[in-house]
Amino acid sequence: MPSGVSRLDVRATIKTDDGALIYMTYNGIIKDTKESEARASKGEVLTSNDHYFIIAPTLETSAKKYEWLNGVQCIGKIVEDKNESYVKYDVFVVR
Repeated sequence: MPSGVSRLDVRATIKTDDGALIYMTYNGIIKDTKESEARASKGEVLTSNDHYFIIAPTLETSAKKYEWLNGVQCIGKIVEDKNESYVKYDVFVVR
C-alpha cells in the first residue's frame, strides 16, 4: 500500500516429522521503514527489531494427535528474514 504497509494472505500445508498434515492459513501486516527496505534489498538479515511483521495463524488437521490445533488462535512475529526462501517466526497460542 502507499503507506508502506503490506498485508499478508498466506495458505500452506505443513507435514510434521511423524507424517501428519496440518493446513495453516494466516493474515498479517508488514510495515517497513525506508531503512529496513534498503537493508533488505541488499540481502541483510532483518529481525523483529527492524520492522513490524505480525501474523495471525489458524490451523486445521484431521490428525488425532494434533486435533487440539483446530480450536486455537495463534499470533506470531518475525524472528529473522534472511531474504532467502523462508521466513522464521515465533508463534504463540492465545489463551
